[in-house]
Amino acid sequence: MRHKLTIALALAGVAALVLTACSTEAEPEPVATQTSEEAVVVEVDISGTTLVIYTPNEEGMLNSLIPLFEEETGVKVQLITAGTGELYQRVRSEAASPQGDVFFGGGNAQANANIDLWAEYTSSEDGQMIPAGKNTTGFITPYQADGSNLLINLEEAAKIGVEINSYADLLQPVLKGKIAYGDPTASSSAFAQLTNMLKAVGGDYESDASWGFVEKLVDQLDGVSIGSSSQVAQDVVSGEYVVALTYEPLSSNLVNSGAPVKIIYPAEGAAFLPATIQLIKDGPNADAGKAFIDFVTSETGQNVISEDTAGRPLRDGIVKPGLPALTEIPTIQEDGPYVAENREAIVARYLAILERQ
Repeated sequence: MRHKLTIALALAGVAALVLTACSTEAEPEPVATQTSEEAVVVEVDISGTTLVIYTPNEEGMLNSLIPLFEEETGVKVQLITAGTGELYQRVRSEAASPQGDVFFGGGNAQANANIDLWAEYTSSEDGQMIPAGKNTTGFITPYQADGSNLLINLEEAAKIGVEINSYADLLQPVLKGKIAYGDPTASSSAFAQLTNMLKAVGGDYESDASWGFVEKLVDQLDGVSIGSSSQVAQDVVSGEYVVALTYEPLSSNLVNSGAPVKIIYPAEGAAFLPATIQLIKDGPNADAGKAFIDFVTSETGQNVISEDTAGRPLRDGIVKPGLPALTEIPTIQEDGPYVAENREAIVARYLAILERQ
């Protein structure tokens, strides 16, 4: 399959050559002009290309989308999987000679904070996305909404007789050392949980109430941060912890697998933030990278996300079965520009709390 790139050529007012007859009596031929723009479609053959994708996404998402993209385009995908923070470090360390083509996954705030790493590209499917799915920067393409939630091991919670419905419930003494949480300096989902807690508990990102809660939570964690978002959830499934602070797609996959876990949206409110795809600046296979971004945001790709993965699609007209509608969930609205601008300060304040433990 060939990926089509459309180039608009402005040809207005350009005259063709005029041929005149040798005889002085001959009338000159009319001048041919082009008075409107013509779109010239240039087909770029990307079949046989190896596309390198850096991704923190869960296996279910990758297994559903990648083979279909390969089949439709003839592109071979090489996946580099790790935590979001580790992958960001890798992209930055390779900036002088990029080895990857696409960054697939992670949150919008972190993508914005590292916008210098991306090449400018807006998908041909952008016009079909709902407002939360629009590429508003020219560099960052949202493809699904990820919500922060709590994941409860029902068997372990029953053993200790605890009920958890809110962030406040995490401070119960019986839960000390039984809460799984990631490292917000390295994990985009852990950082999203941190900003979610700050906004939901205290009303903003700087209040004493917000950070006072975080201090109490860190004490409940015994100062432990788990390395990856997938490990956070798996440790709850295994019963090592009673509750995890994690995110909806990963949690939903585990619920659907039959694990003894339940999703709880904190009563204080959950923020649903876009997960994004970016084209890595100066990556070696930009055309294949653009095709992948177009595919994920296409009707086909968004239907796959809706039907075969735990994600909430962002394309207009495509709904998510099996999960409560956002109108049925207590939600809050994150201040995206503030979080992107103050990410380093938020992380530094959290680390200072950890160091005091």
